Amino acid sequence: MKPGASSRQPARAVGATPQTPIQFEFDAGAGRHRVWGTAFVSHEGLAVNLVGGDIPHIGAVAISIPRPSRADARRRSATTSVFAVPGHKEDELARPFAAALAQALGRTTVVVAGVHIRRAGPADIAKVFENAGRAVETIIARVKAPSRDR
Repeated sequence: MKPGASSRQPARAVGATPQTPIQFEFDAGAGRHRVWGTAFVSHEGLAVNLVGGDIPHIGAVAISIPRPSRADARRRSATTSVFAVPGHKEDELARPFAAALAQALGRTTVVVAGVHIRRAGPADIAKVFENAGRAVETIIARVKAPSRDR
């Protein structure tokens, strides 16, 4: 082994257990409406970094905790809290993104969101939300997939 080299072997993602969390990348859309990021799945949690647009950044953080629905205890809901960087509006993206993932997966979920499109109009914003919805579907499918497919 060369001086300064690590003796640790590279990690291998084989499933979301306490001993072997997984991490993967995702993306949805194209051009300036594209969103992308990473998802880190541990035994009971999910951490997602969702960025995109012309200037990827950190605009808001949401944490969503799954719980039984108050209306129907047989269904899952989530309680979500958000912190937005002053002057940013990514809380409107981070909140539903985190809540949808926590509800679907039954895991405490943290989403860090930062999507900025210069001179964005309503159609641009709608397209980003559409792509974020597609990213949610991708993450849910990947986390629910059998571990041998990861």
